[in-house]
Amino acid sequence: MNATAPNQNNTTTNTNGSMTELVSGIISDAQTLIKQQFAMLRAETKQDIDKCMQAGKFMGVGAALSTVGVLFLAVSLVHLLNWAVPTLPYFACWAIVGAAITACGVAALVAGKQQLSTGVMPDKSLHALQENISWITNRQTASNAT
Repeated sequence: MNATAPNQNNTTTNTNGSMTELVSGIISDAQTLIKQQFAMLRAETKQDIDKCMQAGKFMGVGAALSTVGVLFLAVSLVHLLNWAVPTLPYFACWAIVGAAITACGVAALVAGKQQLSTGVMPDKSLHALQENISWITNRQTASNAT
């Protein structure tokens, strides 16, 4: 009987050691997973920023060239309107053309604001990170319960 008691103690110690190692391994894996998720989030954010910067460059050049083109068109539209309706004074022609261009500009600004309201966050990485954190917390709660 004395020989049996030490074996039971060794088994209990090995089980506790195994349980400690298991929990330690889970925590280590969770930390590695969280680090990888943050690295993925950082990479996705950098990629989105680079993409936005590249698009911004083209949009800036396009806006500048479009502005010059709109100015030339506005001048020609004023002269066309004055030619078509000679009874209108020049200031009225300028006001009509200016109002039309302003209305188009406001419509473009509203459309741009609506597009930006959708958000520019890296949704995939954030969602994956939230899932992993909830899985880890549920896993640790289950490990602590046993």
